[in-house]
Amino acid sequence: MSRLHERSLFSARHRIFCYRQPGMRIVAPLPSVSGIIGACLTPFDPNGHINYDALEREIEFIVGDADAISIAAVEAAEYTVLSIQERKELLRRGTEMVDRRIPVILGASSASPRGVIELAEFAATVGADLVQVLIPLRPWGGQPTMGELVDFFTEVASSSPLPILAYHNPVRGADPSVETTVRLSQIDKVQGFKESSRDITKISRLIEEIELSGNARYFTTMQPLLITLLMGGSGATMPPPATRIGAEVVRAFREGDLEQAKYWQRFFSLFPGKWAVYGFPPVMKCAMKHFGIDLGDPAKPYRSVTTQDHAQIGEFFRLIGLLEKGPRPVTVSFSEVVAALERKGPLLP
Repeated sequence: MSRLHERSLFSARHRIFCYRQPGMRIVAPLPSVSGIIGACLTPFDPNGHINYDALEREIEFIVGDADAISIAAVEAAEYTVLSIQERKELLRRGTEMVDRRIPVILGASSASPRGVIELAEFAATVGADLVQVLIPLRPWGGQPTMGELVDFFTEVASSSPLPILAYHNPVRGADPSVETTVRLSQIDKVQGFKESSRDITKISRLIEEIELSGNARYFTTMQPLLITLLMGGSGATMPPPATRIGAEVVRAFREGDLEQAKYWQRFFSLFPGKWAVYGFPPVMKCAMKHFGIDLGDPAKPYRSVTTQDHAQIGEFFRLIGLLEKGPRPVTVSFSEVVAALERKGPLLP
């Protein structure tokens, strides 16, 4: 079955809602994006500049596995260390490299609505399909009220030329209540959520009240990917090469093979959690080197993983059969992978 056909079949299973409560207002159909959103990492050269040759190779990798791509949209992309001019150049050139093969979601996060709108307008001019906007803390720190967040997104939505994917990241942004999140989903143009809590109770309720109620699409992250799909959510966002595992989960789910989907989902209990002490960018950039794509080190002055852990990450992907091209037969059990990694060091960092 072709990837395009797979996507069409999966999208058809998700209802396209033409009305949104309250008031039964006519709104635009929800985006057809579902499955895996590959969160593009930012590659740096030794001088700290963006390495666009490496970026192109990374985008080719993501396009091979994902259903959509986000660029400079999550903190793992290290966009916060870039100037506004560097961010815009990354957004422009990255979108050109995707070349409309899959939907493009560009990062437009800013502490002010004006900053978000400026980036959203730019994203529209370079051909993006959506913009991703972090649900912000107050500029001076602290959790905003429901009214403040509703006002923030209402102002952005009133001027943004593109649909908005609201980004929940409680480490760098706000951590709104369920009620506030549902209220944000009722704002026209807020047509999707990327949620990072990994709280299954919260995820289940928000899928019910946001996606299944027709307000917006709901994406989580890699650890709850399969349960998100089973509960009726749209999928998950993750950086490469986690996208390669995620693609296997989604492929099996779409084919109705839950045993195979569970098999692949289990590996997210090892990767990247075993090396979580480093944070996402060092671990993911290290892992990509084993796929022949050197994205450089994390932004200076932050460090990469140790030589020992670099080798262990490569061994993990070798054991589960994802370093090789072509079909991916299941040749190793989860327990065998755990045992092999334990021989190289404890499973908890």
